[in-house]
Parts: sequence; structure tokens; C-alpha cells
Amino acid sequence: MLTLENFTKHWEKKFPALSLKKHHFLIAISGGVDSIVLAHLMHRCKANITLAHVNFQLRAEESVRDENFVRAFALQLNVPLKVHSIDTNKYAATYTMGLQEAAREIRYAWFESLLAKEDVLLTAHHADDQAETVLMQLFRGTGLHGLTGIPARRNDVLNLARPLLPFTKAQIKQYAISNGLNFVEDSSNSKDDYTRNLIRNKIIPQIQEVYAHVNENIFSTAEKLKEAEAIVEATVASFWKKGFKIKKGIPTLPISYFNKVKDNATYTWGLIQSYGFKPAQITEVHKLLEASNGAYIATPTHRFIKYNEVIQIVSNDTHKEHLVIYVGEGVLQTKYGTLQLALLEAKENINIDPNPQIAYLDAAKLDWPILFRTWQSTDYFYPLGLRKKKKLNHFLGSLKLSPAIKEQVGIIAVGDKICWVVGHRLDDRFKITPQTTKLLKITYQDKS
Repeated sequence: MLTLENFTKHWEKKFPALSLKKHHFLIAISGGVDSIVLAHLMHRCKANITLAHVNFQLRAEESVRDENFVRAFALQLNVPLKVHSIDTNKYAATYTMGLQEAAREIRYAWFESLLAKEDVLLTAHHADDQAETVLMQLFRGTGLHGLTGIPARRNDVLNLARPLLPFTKAQIKQYAISNGLNFVEDSSNSKDDYTRNLIRNKIIPQIQEVYAHVNENIFSTAEKLKEAEAIVEATVASFWKKGFKIKKGIPTLPISYFNKVKDNATYTWGLIQSYGFKPAQITEVHKLLEASNGAYIATPTHRFIKYNEVIQIVSNDTHKEHLVIYVGEGVLQTKYGTLQLALLEAKENINIDPNPQIAYLDAAKLDWPILFRTWQSTDYFYPLGLRKKKKLNHFLGSLKLSPAIKEQVGIIAVGDKICWVVGHRLDDRFKITPQTTKLLKITYQDKS
């Protein structure tokens, strides 16, 4: 049964961080019984509310009727109302999408534009909606998360709560009757043109002939699965956290560790979902474990690269760097390490350290400011000891670096001339000679 008392009890239990007295709530209202009841309950709670109605212009006179009804209802409650009217057919045609997708995009984009920093959007989804969603996910094919249905709370792109989720449509209608509330009916809900309507109007009523409380039972199951999902996610996250190693600033996973759960899609999905992969790519990721060196799988944000006995996880947008260095600067932080610079007087007894992480450049041949940047495919240089130029790409390839490490290699340059391939080879044109009077010593320390 839905009453003000059990509504507020549910609110306090489910949304302890949302104060009915202190927050401002934007209520999505269509004029149907669900949103009318939600607005009425929030008004009775003396919450600070604003109603928001979208006229999608999809049902001719019926759309006008709904808008007028909502306007009258807002006046009755004496609460603010926002109305957005838009030609959804035109929007869908312009952006090449279905009407349902277009309506959803329009609705939530507008709601987002209305929300201030501390505002919360409320929608009137209920237990019947939850049952329909879980069945749709099940019929399409889904994992554990899909069977948890609609979340009661979101706080990502939208700050959103669904306080009617545990209550059934029948309970909501009974509340409306008991409190003398009028509402409008959307005639499209009775048609079976959409999958959700087919499930609502045909499939669930037939199931109810055998299981009378099917909606409540599905809702209860989804709540139990939410608890199970939290346990699974914590277990999977803990497993991967133990396997990660950071090598030269790159997250890596030993293939021997990955192979412990290679045939378990739940563990693989728990790893790859945050890197932009889709569930259908789980098999591809498994194949990568046995691929040749340098093979990779890419998403818009990351790449998984197979190199020797590890998988390197590389962000697509962080490996390029371009830093200007002015004379007198001592220490420079780069994405993958630290450069320490020192101008020295050249002396006969100066100790030249053979460490490849240290470069000695003839300062007279430099034109300040100099540049530290990530190498490019068009770069070439004259490796120390050679008089012939060499493509930098070929030089780095000869070092047999992993693809991820190769991408991170930096250079010190003067204009378009490379002075030093950092950590690997000096350019012969900038070496010190017996005629050198001042030199620039650069020490590089990577993050490994």
C-alpha cells in the first residue's frame, strides 16, 4: 500500500543524503497517474519542488490536453512549472533516430539544463516499470547488471532519484483514488507498437495468471541481485588490483595472472568495461593473450597491447607532450619522468658519465628556448658517431622497445633539429668537442 507515511519511511531509508526539507527537486511530470501521485506526495512532504513537462507534439490534441492539464495541476498545488515544447518527429528525422530514442534524448537534455548544482531530478518509475525492464533485458540477453534493472539513484551526468520504484502501478492508482487526484491517460500506452508496451499489455498479464505477484517478485529479485552485484564487483576489483604492475608509468598485467580467469567473462568484463570496451569484445581480449608481440585492441579511449608476457594498458590521449625549456631552468617534470638541467664550464678533467640517461650538449650550439617533446614519425637525427642521418622511427625499432614505451620516448630539440633522443642516443651535431667551452648536462629519471 502507498501512503504518505510509508513513502517518507522509504525515502529516509533509501535516500538518507537527500533532505526533503533542504534540497530542491525537479519533478518530471507527464500528467499520467504516476507523476501526478509523485508530485502530490512531495507537495504533502512540504518539499521544495518544481514541475517540468515536455510536450513532444506527438499526439496532436492529446499533447495539448496533457500540457493544459499539467498547467492546471501546478496552479492547484501552487508550485512552479517549466514547459518545453518541441517537434519530436522533426528532431528524430534531423538526427536519424527512432522516436523513442529522440524523446528520451530531448527529455533528459532539457532536464539537465534545468538542474542547478544541488538540485535533484525525480522520475516516477515504479515496480511495474522495473519488472518490464528486467524482462526486456533478459529477453535481449544480459549479464548480472542488466538483471538489476532500473537504479533507484543516480548521481553522474544527472542527479536523479526514483522514489516510487518499490510501489506497484495498482498501489499508485489506489493512492490517486483515495486522494481524489485526477490524471490523464496516454492513448499510446495501450498500443503494442513498442516492445515495452507488448510486455506490459500482453506478456505480464499472462504470467500474472500463474504468478499473481509477478511484478513485486521481479522487483524483489532485482534488489537481491543488486546486492550480489556489489559483492561480485568488489571481488573482481580486488583480484585485478593485486595483479597490476606499473612499469615506466604504464599499467601492465602479466598474462600468467590474466590466464587465471581467462575463461571467466565476469572477471574480464570487470577489467575492461572502464576502458571503453563493449561486452562483445570479451572474446577479442581473450584472443589477445595469445597474439603476437605488438598486437592490440583499441577503444576510443585506450589500447590493450600485447608485449612479451604482459598486457599494457595505454591511454590514447596522454602519450603526446610538448614542453618549452628556457635557459636557467633546473628541473622539469614530464609525464613520464624528470629532466634535470645544468649549465657547466667545460674543463679538461670533467667526468663524463656514460649513463645513457645523461646527455652532454655543446651549449654554444643551442638556441634557447629548447624543446622537449614526444617524437614524431617524420623525425630523423644523426646518431652519435655517425655522419649519416637516420629515421628516428627505424632507430627506435632497432631498440626493440614495447609499443607503449616506444610511444613515450621524448626528444630534446632545437627548432626542427634533434639534440638528444632522451635516454637513448645523442645527436652527433650537438656533441661536445675539445673546442667546447660551456656544456649543458641533462639528466633524465623516468618513473619506473
